[in-house]
Formats: sequence, structure tokens, C-alpha cells
Amino acid sequence: MNKETSITPGQLFFLIIKFEIGVDILSLPYRMHLLSKGGGWISVILGGLLIQLIMLMCWFLLRRFPGSSIYEITSRITGRWIGKLLVVAYIAYYLLMGTSVLVNAQDVINRWMFQNTPRWAILALFMLGSIYLIRQNLRVIARVLVLISFLIVPMMVLISYGIKETNLLYILPLTEAGWPKIISGSTETLMAMFGFEFILVVFPMVQGNNVGKLKAIAAANAVVVLLYGFTVLICSTAFSPEQLGLMPEPIVYLLRSIPLGTMDRVDYLFLPIWLISIFGSISGYYYAASYGLSYLLKQKNHRKSVPYIVVASCVIAYLPRQQQHLDLIGSIANNSAYFFLVALPLLLLLLSYMFNRKEETKP
Repeated sequence: MNKETSITPGQLFFLIIKFEIGVDILSLPYRMHLLSKGGGWISVILGGLLIQLIMLMCWFLLRRFPGSSIYEITSRITGRWIGKLLVVAYIAYYLLMGTSVLVNAQDVINRWMFQNTPRWAILALFMLGSIYLIRQNLRVIARVLVLISFLIVPMMVLISYGIKETNLLYILPLTEAGWPKIISGSTETLMAMFGFEFILVVFPMVQGNNVGKLKAIAAANAVVVLLYGFTVLICSTAFSPEQLGLMPEPIVYLLRSIPLGTMDRVDYLFLPIWLISIFGSISGYYYAASYGLSYLLKQKNHRKSVPYIVVASCVIAYLPRQQQHLDLIGSIANNSAYFFLVALPLLLLLLSYMFNRKEETKP
């Protein structure tokens, strides 16, 4: 392992937190209300447990190949040609997920901050910033994203101001929607917490033993579950059920209704902080896709692949003109995640045991 391009378990902990808290923090309370009513925060906890199980399964696969990313693992298990097809598929998946986050972020920016700013201008800023950052080695990228991850603290502080508006009666009875819907609502949390798949690429670049890496990943996911559960609970108790059902992004409405000293529009303070945080999430997906493309083309590093990935993502994000087309990108990305994060890793894990494929560790 090259120490100049590796990261520590502590950095991995902050990166997973950063990647899992994305665009969906704005809309998750609304979606939880539609499905689970007052039991939305219970759905978040159940979804977090499900994420832990998926990450544990991925860890079992990765620990059999401690020096390989998902791109090398697919070739080792399935052979050269099928492996290449799966590498291309994973590159497309990471590209699609990054594009989905970019599309949603651009849509929020246009609606809440810069209504008259052309879409191409916003996308161009993301493109230039991403290319500049992602061309660096992993350690430099990690240092920047770890700093960005600390912006989650002021975000949660601002959200916590909603405690003054809470009324716990709004979430009673907790099981109003019924346990079947509360359990099915956990899938919304699963989609909101996508981002942990970054470990499939960087796992061999993290210092320390496999157990230490698992602890870092599990701890990061637990923190995100607590933050998401707190956010859903605040919004569910700050607005009546009738109000919450009319607010696709209740966090913004909550902040607009709470004066902070001489500032009447606290959302104008929150959204720029959130925007920087989203940039970090997008960058993670771009790095994973660029790394895969460089592996496919047998390049020495990912630097040359970065512009192709970022430009392709921005072009795809610019093409949709109608809201249903924007929603379609997110729907395809979320649905494909079940295959690339659950079905395929599980299949690879089973095949690795069936054919006794594993990486020999050096003494």
C-alpha cells in the first residue's frame, strides 16, 4: 500500500458520514410521513439496521480480497470478459449515482436560491470544482472531504432550532400507519443513505486491519442513522400531519419559519452549507467512477479519466428539461443500487466460496 495515497480508518469514518448525508436530508421527513406517519423515525432506525447488514455482507466479500477493489474482485471471480462487463457496469453505476445527486442538487438550487440562474452555469461550477479536486490523490481528496464533513455540525445545529416548535402530539399514535408500512418505509432510508458503496473502491486503500475498517464503517453509519432519525423527528413534531403532507422539503420550510437574531431567512444560511456538503458527495461518486475507468483502460492513475467522467455527468444532468425526466434519473439510480450493492456483491461472495477464490495475504 502506498502511504502517500492511502487513508486512515478515521478519515474513512468521516467520509462515509459525508457520503451518506446527501440531498435526501431535505426531503426524507416528507417521504417518511407519507409512508410511516408518526413512526417515520422508527423506519429510519430499521433502515439503518438494514444498511448495517448490507455493509457487513460487502465487508465479508472485501476481506477475502483485502488488496483489491470491486473492479479487481469482479475479474478475479468471474473471469476476464465477464469481469470487464461488470467493471463497465460499476463505472456506469457510480456515474449514474453522481449524476442523480447532481441533478437533485441543481434542482434545489434553482428553486430555492438562484431561480434566474441558467442551469448550465450551476453545472459548470460543479464541473470545474469536481475536476480540480478529483484529479488529486485519495489522501488529498480525503483531507478536503473530511473538512467538508464538519459542516454537518452547523447544519444539525440549525435544524435543532426546530425543537422550539415541536409538539409531540403530532406523531401520536406512533403506529398509525401500521407496522407493514413502517417496515416498508425503511427502504426510503436505504435510498437516502446510499453513499457507503464508496468502500467497495477504497477498501484496499485504507490503513489498518479488516476489523478496524468495519468498525469505522459501522460507527459512521450509526451516526448517520441518529442524525437522520433526529431530523425526521424534528420535522414530524414541528409541523402538523396536514402541513407536512404538503411540504416536499420540510427542512427548508422549517428554517424559513424560525428567525435567528436579525436573520429572517435562516434557510439562506443553511442551503449554502448544505451545497458544499453535496459537492463532497458528488465528488466521491466521481472518484469511484474515474478509478474504475482508469483500471479498465490500464492507466497508471485516475487523473486522465476524471474529465471524461465529470463532463459526461454534467452533460447528462443538463439534458432533462421536465420534472418527470429529472425524477426518472433518480429512480433509475436508486433501483440500480439494489443490484450493485446487494444482489451482485452477494452473488460474488457466494461464487468466491464456491470456487474458493480469495486473495492470498502476505505474511
